[in-house]
Amino acid sequence: FLRQLRHVLTSAIGLHRFPAFCAVLVGGATLLQRPIGELVVKTRLVPTKNIRKIATFLAALFAASVSFALINGGKIPTSRPSATNATTSDSKIQDGLGISTSTLPPELLAGRSIDLTLFALVRALDVLFSSPSSSSSLKRRSSRPTIPWTTIFFTLSSATIMHAWFYSPSRLPRTYNSWISRAAQLDTRIPEALRRCRLGEWEYGRETDQADLLGPVCEEEGIPYESGDPAKTIPVNCEIVNRRRCTCEKHALLRFLQGWCFAALMYFPLHFLVLAKRLYSLRHFPSGRLRAGITDTVRTIIAASRSSSFLGAFIALVYYGVCLGRTRIGPGLLAALTRMRSMALRRVVAQMLDSGLAVTLGCFLCGLSILVEEPKRRVEIMLFVAPRAVGAWIPRRYHRKYLWREHLGFAISTAVVFTAVHEKSGRVRGVLGRVLGDVLKQS
Repeated sequence: FLRQLRHVLTSAIGLHRFPAFCAVLVGGATLLQRPIGELVVKTRLVPTKNIRKIATFLAALFAASVSFALINGGKIPTSRPSATNATTSDSKIQDGLGISTSTLPPELLAGRSIDLTLFALVRALDVLFSSPSSSSSLKRRSSRPTIPWTTIFFTLSSATIMHAWFYSPSRLPRTYNSWISRAAQLDTRIPEALRRCRLGEWEYGRETDQADLLGPVCEEEGIPYESGDPAKTIPVNCEIVNRRRCTCEKHALLRFLQGWCFAALMYFPLHFLVLAKRLYSLRHFPSGRLRAGITDTVRTIIAASRSSSFLGAFIALVYYGVCLGRTRIGPGLLAALTRMRSMALRRVVAQMLDSGLAVTLGCFLCGLSILVEEPKRRVEIMLFVAPRAVGAWIPRRYHRKYLWREHLGFAISTAVVFTAVHEKSGRVRGVLGRVLGDVLKQS
């Protein structure tokens, strides 16, 4: 144990580790402002009112560039995180993106900091394109209908993430993919069947030797083995997922309750930690502590329950959206469009729905769960999932000769965010803006 503890501590304080990265980034962006500002003044090329802003940007740009070089330096990892736990079907879908890094040696691969870069990029874009709030602008905006951009962006982001989780999970960060799998509580053989259907390996009405994938799942659920054979059952019944032979609606309700309990184990402790900090700050005011404590406790329970309901609704809508597409709406709609009633049509419709259409409907439908949350929380959640959605569209590992592109993107994005925090911490929305405002403020 002591040897492992020593290894953890020594590796954490290494020059190319995350703590050193944060220290160089924050320390450099703070300490370099004054000398860079003096140099800018000597050039006499910048108006006086913009000197502080330019100095802040250049200091953050330099610090971000150095910290990026540090975290991408050192010993090159020999493993390939993007390929971890990837199934054969997943790797084939991944190859369809035009990504060909599997034959490259580890020392020629980059992408170690891709999640940090995407996080900084999304935050910088939010700073640049979100208008700073003021009382006058808020009054003008409240008098006219507005487009729910937060809901739209969250829906698109969550649809991208869930689609990647179903069909190519290696396009997601490994820990994030594992977290989604724990929340979904779905037998891994079911999404594998969907991937094979998308690739054409799983075909309805034809003998493709795929019965051994879902056949055992059917037997475990007390359903005949043939119910999982695509050659004999068109389409495979939702009973494989809907346990205890319940309807899709009852199953969605059960998934909501399971998701709520899963989220409550995470949200309630976090909310009560904030509550404890709040009550501790009131320890010198015993007269108002009891009343404030009761009020804050009730608000904490409501907020934690609401956040848990959001995640529960997200999970339930994914499942119900897939069932809705493949058993409720999809077959009737496609049959009406083609005006055909035959076994051949039934096979084609089932193939179309299970190869992507039904899953896509569920992926988009789950985005509506954001409406359960408060408006200010919606922005925070959207900005959390957006970088992961962007990451699903790009390779997580790439040739090291292209590292300069990520380097440039991270440095500029971080400089934009830090400059916005120095100018006005409210420009960086959510908890990140408040945290950076406290960390970067100078006496």
